Amino acid sequence: MPPNKLHQALVVENRNAGRGYYRLVLKAPLAAKAARPGQFVMLRVSDSMDPILARPFGISGVLPRGGIEAYYRVVGRGTSILTNVGAGQVLTFHGPLGNGFPMPGRGVTPIFVAGGSGFPPLLYLSRAVHRQSHLFCGARDRSCLLSNGIILQFKKTGAQTHIATEDGSAGTRGRVTDLLSDFLFQHNADKKSIIYACGPRPMLAAVSRLASERSVPCYVSMEERMACGLGVCMGCSVGVEGGGYRRICKEGPVFNAREIEWKEHVVVPVNNVRRET
Repeated sequence: MPPNKLHQALVVENRNAGRGYYRLVLKAPLAAKAARPGQFVMLRVSDSMDPILARPFGISGVLPRGGIEAYYRVVGRGTSILTNVGAGQVLTFHGPLGNGFPMPGRGVTPIFVAGGSGFPPLLYLSRAVHRQSHLFCGARDRSCLLSNGIILQFKKTGAQTHIATEDGSAGTRGRVTDLLSDFLFQHNADKKSIIYACGPRPMLAAVSRLASERSVPCYVSMEERMACGLGVCMGCSVGVEGGGYRRICKEGPVFNAREIEWKEHVVVPVNNVRRET
């Protein structure tokens, strides 16, 4: 069975993971075997046709006995419905989809930069790499930060954590990109490091600029609303350097940061296709 064929998955767990995050575990052995860090699934959040469109969820880990783990926050009607799904129910999804992260070379130090709810694909990658690394995590304030349990998952893989909040209620006061800039300068980071980032578009643009200034390779996982997740509707296309567009769901969601046309910050709507998360 192709890895992107429709899967019927048993819900193993769907519980509050702290600070508004939920941890969802689906039993799908074939999809779990095919999954790679950076990929995602298009999940139907209920067993009915309401809502009609599936939602994209980044894979945060592959567990023993064929489990796929994902974290999400309630930000719209779809995720609100999903919180009512209990263990033992069956959900449908396509996946794994998209292109994942390239693995860091031998002797290269991974630097993970997570903003907002962009940590799931980075957690999966951190688990796969499992070496000394650095996690830079940013949020508006303490209430928007990752829960201690999620941060602990990164620490278990060897990640040293660096936290920034805009109001200074936790970690360093300021933006996570300020913290990253200081770190890259102090450690004279270069091609012995590699940056992986996922989060809001302005943060990714700033991370890309910092990486370019220090000649540090950088890969970003782009987030965008999706209608199909299969590259058909073209609703998640993003502008790239040199002209043209790439589909986040198909050519992405992971891109070399140098590929993206950050000045535009443009995602092209096609037939006004948009989806509430």
